[in-house]
Amino acid sequence: MRKLLFVLFLTLPALSKQIGITQEQFCHFSYTIYKGCYQRGLMPGVDCNTLSEGIKFGKGFNKKQVDYIKKSCKTGCFLGKNKFKLQSENVFVENCLK
Repeated sequence: MRKLLFVLFLTLPALSKQIGITQEQFCHFSYTIYKGCYQRGLMPGVDCNTLSEGIKFGKGFNKKQVDYIKKSCKTGCFLGKNKFKLQSENVFVENCLK
């Protein structure tokens, strides 16, 4: 999982600059982060604020996108930490596109 996130962080900004990432692609990417942070939140001793603030971004993201991803991570982590159900990808993307 960690390797997948690392690869996504390296390749997505480059793709965004080259071809322009669509809002829907961004929402699916954000869901990947949300789900990863949920999994980390299930582990004991994980601090959700530190986890979300520790995400590093390339230059392909604007401030609004960075803030959205950090918020998604924090939400996913909180849900995992408190044993709440993870939101489905379809619902997450639907809300993201609004």
